[in-house]
Amino acid sequence: METLKKRSEFLAVAKGGRVGRRAFVLQALKSDSNGAPRVGYTVTKKTGNSVVRSRIKRRLRAAVAALDPSDVPAMTDFVLIGRETALSLPFEDLVSDIKSGLPLALDPRSGQRRPRSSAHRGKPAPNAASSRKQG
Repeated sequence: METLKKRSEFLAVAKGGRVGRRAFVLQALKSDSNGAPRVGYTVTKKTGNSVVRSRIKRRLRAAVAALDPSDVPAMTDFVLIGRETALSLPFEDLVSDIKSGLPLALDPRSGQRRPRSSAHRGKPAPNAASSRKQG
C-alpha cells in the first residue's frame, strides 16, 4: 500500500469517518486517487519519546502489511493514530482491530462527534441554582 506523506493529505482524511480502537484511532476517507488505497501513520508526542513512537509506527505498519489486499477497500485513504497500547496488544488482535475498523471508519456517521451534555461543559444544571442557599 502507498503511504500518505503530505500534511494536506492527513488533514483531508481527518474530515472523514473515524473509529476508535484499543491501540489506535482509524480515520478514513474515500479518495479520488488512482484506486490504490493509501495509509498514513502518526503518533503524538504525548505518547512517549521518539523510540516509543517509532516502535508503535513499526507495529502498525507491520499489521497493515499483514492484511489481505481484499480486506482493504480500494480508492480510500486511511490514517492510523497510534496509542501506547499498540506496544502491548498481541499482534493478531492488532491486525483484527484494523480489519474490523476499516468498513466502520468509512461510514459517514462515524466521523460525527456526539454533542456533550451541558453538565460536561461546566455549566450548572438547570435546577442547581434553586438548590443553593442564599444568605
